[in-house]
Amino acid sequence: MRPLIQEIQTTHTPESLVERLHGARGIVLLRSASFDAVSGRYSFVTANPFLTFKSSGSRCELTQHGTRHTQIQFGNPWHLLDGLMSRYELLDEVDLPFPLGGCFGYWGYELKNFTEPKLSRRAANDLELPDCHVGFYDSLVVFDHQLGKVCVVSTGLNADGSRTDERLIGGIQFWQAHLHDAEGGVGKPLPAVESTHAGFRSNLSRAEFISAVERAQQYIRAGDIYQVNLSQRLTAAWESSGWDLFQRLAARSPAPFSAYFDCGDFQIASSSPEQFLRMSGSHIVTRPIKGTRPCDNDLTRDAQLAYELQTSPKELAELVMITDLLRNDLGKVCEYGSVQVPEMAKLEKFAQVQHLISTVEGRLRQDVSHFAALASTFPGGSITGAPKFRAMEIIDELEPIARGAYCGCHGYLGFNRESQLSITIRTAVCKDGLAHFNVGAGIVADSVPEAEFEETLAKAAGFLAALKMARATSPFPQSTSQ
Repeated sequence: MRPLIQEIQTTHTPESLVERLHGARGIVLLRSASFDAVSGRYSFVTANPFLTFKSSGSRCELTQHGTRHTQIQFGNPWHLLDGLMSRYELLDEVDLPFPLGGCFGYWGYELKNFTEPKLSRRAANDLELPDCHVGFYDSLVVFDHQLGKVCVVSTGLNADGSRTDERLIGGIQFWQAHLHDAEGGVGKPLPAVESTHAGFRSNLSRAEFISAVERAQQYIRAGDIYQVNLSQRLTAAWESSGWDLFQRLAARSPAPFSAYFDCGDFQIASSSPEQFLRMSGSHIVTRPIKGTRPCDNDLTRDAQLAYELQTSPKELAELVMITDLLRNDLGKVCEYGSVQVPEMAKLEKFAQVQHLISTVEGRLRQDVSHFAALASTFPGGSITGAPKFRAMEIIDELEPIARGAYCGCHGYLGFNRESQLSITIRTAVCKDGLAHFNVGAGIVADSVPEAEFEETLAKAAGFLAALKMARATSPFPQSTSQ
């Protein structure tokens, strides 16, 4: 049985299709805002996974939808997920640049403890979020922005790995019914949202964040590390839906790897600019980001900021270190001699900030699956530090709360070995009437602590704009952490 791929004429956009899916389980939108690159050519919408996997520590929960059977297993989530992925592989299918079904969701930062079992786990998971929340989807809608086409993919896969004609046709019919709806188009206008809060708060005060930077620099001077990424979490009241916040964030801060995940009792809205892994067959690419300056509406000032970024010894040194770290990470899963760095310190601009980006690529060994490559290189070196293991130990010491989804990755692992994962930054978690948004900065020996604090606020600009909050009216209160 072959997957069905059917082109459909529709006026729906990815956003209007998501709105049409209201009430469906496990809605996922992966929305590209960069149509001139292969990695940003497609947007994907899917819903109603046949299997959901969640993990908290070693406790893993598998829910088979349709039967509503939930199974609890204890073990390494990476190993359990790898076994599930192998059950659904479609490796003999036609070579296409998008997934034929797959595992979609997020893999949170705390899964690092299963990549590096010797790491401690000190930070408090105060939001009580799963370390990992993914679904296995047998059908999806692909929006090809370069060709202006929309197609439906259906595999007919069941949770036990079997494939049936009934499920194959049912997947096509489900999406046809939604895509043929007359309400397609640009989607509904965003509703007005009145701010119900006087400002936002952070888990760290300004003084505490600066103190953490200074402590990290002591470790750098002592020779423990060369660089480390430190973060704080901003929290604001948000009584509207996670979907509303995603739309506002996407409007204010468009990015190549925007994403929305409905995880039931919480939602994730991301405008991530950073690609973690792009894997197509045996080809693997990672694109680390380091170095940040704000964008400016004044073209002269904007050019000055770009020049300052491109000539900064501190920013360039930081990117070189992380590029080398990721070159070594890919070396663990790639054929000897295949890892290359075709781009180094390329300037790329986004809505609020501009960054320096490198490209590292290689060729996976034949015995390495896409999931094994993810598990071996997780988490991304650009949001940990160098050396990676010691940097993660220092993050555990200096950050009092768990990062959760932040600094992990999100995206999909395709059943046909077409996979794309983004670093989970510029990402809000909406839960219980609150929106939480982490921001971080890379710390090196010559970092200026106050400037690093300001960099985190620059990275939060899109989030704060989405909440209709201005810096001037949103002072940081004292820390809520102990």
